[in-house]
Amino acid sequence: MTENNQIWSPYLTILQQGGSLSALHYTVKHTRVSPYLEMQTDSLHGNGTYQNGQARLEVNPYVRFFPIFDPLLTSENLGYEQFEQALSDVMLHCLADLDIKMGMSRHDFYIRLLMRDLEQGTFGGDKELAEFSIMERRMAAEWLLSFYHTADASASLAGAVHAVLPDCEIYIREGEEFVFYMRQPFAEPEEKKLRFLIWLFLPLSCSCTIHWTKTYGVIGYEDTMRMEGFVLA
Repeated sequence: MTENNQIWSPYLTILQQGGSLSALHYTVKHTRVSPYLEMQTDSLHGNGTYQNGQARLEVNPYVRFFPIFDPLLTSENLGYEQFEQALSDVMLHCLADLDIKMGMSRHDFYIRLLMRDLEQGTFGGDKELAEFSIMERRMAAEWLLSFYHTADASASLAGAVHAVLPDCEIYIREGEEFVFYMRQPFAEPEEKKLRFLIWLFLPLSCSCTIHWTKTYGVIGYEDTMRMEGFVLA
């Protein structure tokens, strides 16, 4: 099935970008039905429009949902066009949501549950989590699930940090102290994200140090020991 025939494609894009689904409106093309309407196009939806924060997507539901919409949309003008359009919009939102759920694996359900727990404050750090985008929350949930499977806090933390903060390098000194190098000037949102991931994966007894901008040399890690004005740590 091509992407144009997947009703969830634009729906999922809005979810991934953290947008509001209430701003997406499905508009049924050719409300007045012709016997050959489903033959007029091979795409479920075409290019939409975006204006004043509202996205409108024209849909030909007969490509996939003929049995559902054939009784709904009549060929006679009975004066219910606005009602038909509103009902079609609601139904297509429901069908998009069903499409997404039917395509989910057990892994996807676990990730959704962990994301829900994160957002409900089960792990704390509500102010820090507010800095995460939807996709960054999903990345954190992916590595949290990996941690539950492997019990490897160090590897799970490293994976989550690299996914959310790609400019951060992590070194473990003497097996006890975690040293984080942020290759950028100090920024409060990034610090909150990093602090949250540290709290999420590491026990309170772990010692953590965060450095910003400058490159530091760490004894025992030769790739950090370059004669380029580093500070020996």
